[in-house]
Amino acid sequence: MLLLGAVPADPAVAATASPAGDLHPGGQHAQGRGTVVSAERIYTLPTVEEVSASLEEHGFGNDQVRYGVEGYRLVYRTVDTDGRPTTASGLLILPLHRSGALTPVTYGHGSELLRTDAPSTDPHGFDATAALGYAASGFATLAPDYLGMGKGPGTHPYLHVRSAADVTLDMLRAADGYLPTEGRTLRSKVFATGFSQGGGVALGLGRNLREDDGTRFRLGAMAAVSGAYDLRRVQIPAMLEGEVAAKPATVSSAYALASFNRLHDVYDDPGEVFREPYAPKIDELTDGTHSYQELAEATPETLQELLTPHGEGLLREPNEAMSRALVETDNACTGWRPQAPTRLYFAGGDEQAANANTPFCARAFARQGVDVPVQDVGAEVTGPSLHFGSQIAAQPHITEWFLSASRH
Repeated sequence: MLLLGAVPADPAVAATASPAGDLHPGGQHAQGRGTVVSAERIYTLPTVEEVSASLEEHGFGNDQVRYGVEGYRLVYRTVDTDGRPTTASGLLILPLHRSGALTPVTYGHGSELLRTDAPSTDPHGFDATAALGYAASGFATLAPDYLGMGKGPGTHPYLHVRSAADVTLDMLRAADGYLPTEGRTLRSKVFATGFSQGGGVALGLGRNLREDDGTRFRLGAMAAVSGAYDLRRVQIPAMLEGEVAAKPATVSSAYALASFNRLHDVYDDPGEVFREPYAPKIDELTDGTHSYQELAEATPETLQELLTPHGEGLLREPNEAMSRALVETDNACTGWRPQAPTRLYFAGGDEQAANANTPFCARAFARQGVDVPVQDVGAEVTGPSLHFGSQIAAQPHITEWFLSASRH
């Protein structure tokens, strides 16, 4: 259940606005997955100095900045959790003055609650800034908003790995179709990374690229940071036993249970799982129109104050519907064999993602015969949050690894 992937927004750095008419229509195959519906340039940071300043606003280093960038919002066709046609949006960031075909990096962002906190609608927020760092080192970087976030319709299916991986693959297709209109092209080798909720998304994309026959893309490498890869056996017990900080556990549990219920009918009435006076508020507060701060202010400090005995029982001994939901959250590392180099990062003592999640994932891949290195970057974290700090600390390692791998 995790994760509070949002942080208070810092003031946006200066950016050059696009002309109002800078819109591009989609291609001929309007019903095809990955078809571009619209593309709009939403900012330009033309100099290394401006990019560096933007990264520093959120604590990211700038040693690997080599290019100015421009950011685009893509809206494109994809499918929902039931395979029905829908649309999604995402942030595409391109390095300026970089000649030749560009190597794509996909970045799966951490959990967001307010739909406009997604990368393409909050392009100077924490996760969009992480994506900026990869682009400034020379990659074409794609940060999908996920279903129900950004400009996409509906409600976000929180922690649903497959759908987030699907929209990431479809954004790759969309970018591949769109870039020639800007005189650019994408290489076929893809590097996938992600933080928090997005760690599982990066691994899910790796699975998609291994199994999908309808794309020219192939996986070059994967790097996942501080994910909650096993809710049922690792993350939920850690929250119930106090290993995860109480307030993040409470807020993310409210979000997850409401989201799971929308997909799987986990309960008939909110009062079955949430105590009064919280029960009537949870569904509305998790519909994408409210912030994490609003949800935090409307919920108590501990899970025991939030959940009824039945609600806590769903976490300890899931019923059939809850089990179906957990199967969909806990499949990023299990049941498949990565066919590209993979690395996992975490920060020891993380207050939101239980540390046991990462070795669990490594062991799952080991059972498939794949040795996945695990790196604790906790000693490199300088900010107050080990969770968010783990992305900041891991990113230079990941960037250098991707740069090296892209040369081969």
